[in-house]
Amino acid sequence: MLTQAENEALTWVEGDAPMGQLFRRYWLPMVLSEEIAEPDGAPAAIRVLGQELVAFRDTTGRVGVLDAACPHRLSSLVLGRNEEGGIRCIYHGWKFDVTGKCMEMPTEPDDRGFKDRLKANAYPTHEAAGMVWAYLGPREQQPAFPALPWISFPGNQVGVAKSGYHSNYLQAVEGAIDSAHSWYLHSGSSRDWEKRFAISRDQSPRLDAEDTAYGFRYAALRIPNVDPETTKYARITVFNLPSMSTIPPPLNPDMPTHTSIFVPMDNENTMLFDVYHSQNGTPVDALELRRRLKVEPGVDLDEDWFFNGDRKKRWNQDRTAMKNGSYTGIAGFQNQDTAAVESMGAISNRSLEHLGQSDVAIIRMRRRMADALKMYLAGETPLGLDPAVDYGQIRSAQGVIPKDAPWQQLLERGVKTVT
Repeated sequence: MLTQAENEALTWVEGDAPMGQLFRRYWLPMVLSEEIAEPDGAPAAIRVLGQELVAFRDTTGRVGVLDAACPHRLSSLVLGRNEEGGIRCIYHGWKFDVTGKCMEMPTEPDDRGFKDRLKANAYPTHEAAGMVWAYLGPREQQPAFPALPWISFPGNQVGVAKSGYHSNYLQAVEGAIDSAHSWYLHSGSSRDWEKRFAISRDQSPRLDAEDTAYGFRYAALRIPNVDPETTKYARITVFNLPSMSTIPPPLNPDMPTHTSIFVPMDNENTMLFDVYHSQNGTPVDALELRRRLKVEPGVDLDEDWFFNGDRKKRWNQDRTAMKNGSYTGIAGFQNQDTAAVESMGAISNRSLEHLGQSDVAIIRMRRRMADALKMYLAGETPLGLDPAVDYGQIRSAQGVIPKDAPWQQLLERGVKTVT
């Protein structure tokens, strides 16, 4: 459990909250590329870390992320005209390019140089893997963009499903790294459920974790159905700062694995960018993926990317379906996670918890977040931002291996598992 002060330190992200300032030191996804696909198209509104931003694609295809408030009289640039290389505030016509440079100031005399001295707050951007990312921290501390393995995949090998949580980011992340819950909450609905159940029916995994330069990784070790005296079934999950989790890839190599990135909108809301990336070059159909996962915009999600089911509707839980074989009565893998996470409240009161051995990863993640926060407050380079970290080698895995073998060997490329 955590004290109230410890819980607040880890969960509060708005304004000058240290955790929010720590998040700003990392590159974060802001919007899907498809949300601003059209040059000179409609801008997209963003809320992140309690701050209102606007994203747009200019006439030449460049993307910009700016403070939403026009620096003149603070009217929102989300309402702006995106035209001829910049975004124009509809209030007085002031216009800014993707770097924040003021291009036009029609209500002011040209001879005073005011236009050349004024800039809108603009942030460095990077477009990759179907998302527009931004760095919101001090410019002199801007890190290199993390070269995760799937970042450089061809576009047809990556698909992103976006959805929101009405909860703090921390409990959403905790759900993503919790291996024990999948045997229950996602019973029958995980993409490779039948294959996993055929390997092991062990519902009480033993967890073993180790720290890394980017966060930590852990193995959930289960007793396999076959040769339990000589083998073990390991599922390895990876967590890297500030809020990214990669779960074990499906046993079917034609199915994509996925990395979850949780971006705090504010203290009580979170946006998830669930990145599905190919294991073997098989194309990923993002639209079909969203339909199957029941995270289709306009169908399962509202205009703000939140699920149509909420607390009042009990997240659309169907009790009749539960009697007829559905474990949760909630359709869709992500809907199930959302219901469990949001039901804790906007910010879970962790002083009331009773954690067990299956919560080793949860405890480790909180500790690593606290470590990173201490490093930030001490003026040190936080976890995951050391240039020596090789993001290209970060991967998860699962398989059956000899009982006396270290689970880390599953992360070595080319290692064959026991069948």
